Amino acid sequence: MRKWALVCSLAIIWILFIGIDKVEASETGKRYVGLHDRILPLEDIRVIDGDTKVPLMDIAKFLYLPVDVKNGKTTIRKSGKEIVFDSTTGVTTLDGAVQKWEPLAMIDDQVFISVKYIAREIGFQIEYFQKYHTIRIYRNDFNRISHPAFEEVIQLHIDEQPPSQTSKANVYLTFDDGPNQSTLKNLTTLEKYEVPATFFFLGNQMKNNESIVKTVSESGHYIGSHSMTHDRAFVYGSTESFIAEMAGGAEMIKEITGKSADLVRVPYGSVPHVTQGMQKSLILHGFKMWDWDVDSNDWRYSDKQAGQIIKNVQDGVTKAAKSGDNNIIVLLHDRSQTTIALPTIIEWLQKEGYNLKTYEPNEHIVQNFLHEQAL
Repeated sequence: MRKWALVCSLAIIWILFIGIDKVEASETGKRYVGLHDRILPLEDIRVIDGDTKVPLMDIAKFLYLPVDVKNGKTTIRKSGKEIVFDSTTGVTTLDGAVQKWEPLAMIDDQVFISVKYIAREIGFQIEYFQKYHTIRIYRNDFNRISHPAFEEVIQLHIDEQPPSQTSKANVYLTFDDGPNQSTLKNLTTLEKYEVPATFFFLGNQMKNNESIVKTVSESGHYIGSHSMTHDRAFVYGSTESFIAEMAGGAEMIKEITGKSADLVRVPYGSVPHVTQGMQKSLILHGFKMWDWDVDSNDWRYSDKQAGQIIKNVQDGVTKAAKSGDNNIIVLLHDRSQTTIALPTIIEWLQKEGYNLKTYEPNEHIVQNFLHEQAL
């Protein structure tokens, strides 16, 4: 009970610290922006660091915003205020004062603006309908319908939308080589976006980080064995050493979390390292094995090169989806450069409509380079 009370207290503190806008960032699904009594036909609505942004030129025509673009600067003059966004520096000023955050941003070669920011600065009120992921902006001097009535407008708009033509693939984010401090940072990001994942931990790492193992497990993520040592020569020295390495990690996970760890990922991938004898041993011990569909190659890059990790995942997932793969497994690692790339990766996957999932033992997906159906 004391532990549960502590968890609840920390959760409340976290929400108070990040604010309501941050909570919105964890929501998934299509979003809408309402103006007075209608839903605006805005197609590209994004949530960035908990803030809803839309293309400036799209919303400008509905709010009658005079927008002037010159020499890399975008200027909005409305209600006696002057908002200037410098695309070269990313800085926004309001009547000459630098804004401490980024209400405007350059995304995919176009300027996006915070809906809440522009609404408040030009004298609008804001109501957020969490159930429908909808922001309604309105003026008090406008003869508008009530908020409950506007909820009916939102629902009607949703009901009138054409059904999706295609169902997006499932994507499984998997993290190797933990647990470590990067595991905790990745876990924080996953919780922020309410995304489940799969971790493959090393036995030698778990010995000194049992609390991290417990935290990951209690957060609803699946944990599998990635061997005890990750030592190529020792892991693959013989069938006996191989199964001892994989089973040793699984046993440690069971001891720490109380949960079975029947899914393993062998170091460096199953081909060409796993012999027929090792395959049979895994099957005999009741293990399943995952390799991957998309290799982020995150281990190759520095923190400053995190953008390349993002691109690798985007390109790999897009290619896999186009090939007809409905269950795409992405290889990542618990490393600092990955913690930098992860938020953008998740935001992109959610925007593209992919279903982010964790490994489910009762719905095992066969994905190994050996094409062994028993694994």
